[in-house]
Amino acid sequence: MTIEHPGGQMRSPGCSIVSKKLLCLPAVPQAAVTHIQIMNFLPANRLRLYRNFKSLESADFHGIVRFYEQYEDGIRALDFDEYLECTLVYANALFETGQHGKHLVMSDHLLEIIIMQNVESWGGEDVYECVLFRKAISLFRLEEYPKAIHVLRELVKIAPDDPMPRRFLEKCLLRQKPGWLMKTRAAFIAFSLLAALLVAFEIFVIEPFFDAWLRSAQIAHNMLLCVAVATLLVGESLHSWRCKKAVTSIVAQRRRGLLTNESTHLPK
Repeated sequence: MTIEHPGGQMRSPGCSIVSKKLLCLPAVPQAAVTHIQIMNFLPANRLRLYRNFKSLESADFHGIVRFYEQYEDGIRALDFDEYLECTLVYANALFETGQHGKHLVMSDHLLEIIIMQNVESWGGEDVYECVLFRKAISLFRLEEYPKAIHVLRELVKIAPDDPMPRRFLEKCLLRQKPGWLMKTRAAFIAFSLLAALLVAFEIFVIEPFFDAWLRSAQIAHNMLLCVAVATLLVGESLHSWRCKKAVTSIVAQRRRGLLTNESTHLPK
């Protein structure tokens, strides 16, 4: 059977055009492809694949990403412990290389298999908390603050004594700008502009023509500047205090809940 190729040339399956000359290549039989796929999943090949992955430098994050994505089908055929180890290392490499979109996808996948397989710890750490915390950081760096806050709230409830989630939750809350804070910033800008206009009026009108009013005008523009700075400082300080109070409240509620649960199990 022949196939009409653009340009009027006739070609058969397995043929390609190189430099306008017909170059016939043997078509790869489907059976051969299947045989190659089977060979990739043999125990010896799986061991070689895992060994090659482990031989990568732990700090070569780009190399880890390239290797995992090139041999992902083979890595998925590894035993569960080996697959989980490789996937955790790959997710960490995505995080370190700033590929936070991919990292979020892998974090969700890891959280799913960790829950399904009931994996409590890995390498001496609570693997669920570690993956969840890095997911929150990726959301923060992608500026998806509401999602990051939701994840961090849950993490603070899980581990109320861990300072890192608390600090990041506070940081995320600070990045969320409520309407009242934007109004205080607008007031700061308005008072500053009024002070600037008054200074210009002093220079071009009062000083040359109304020298007796100069001292009063200087006091007025200084007061406007003070009000502007005070408005900004009060607004920012109040926002920071409210964020800290929100985090402290979550931690306190969680600790009270833990104490209540412990007291109900105490022997009478």
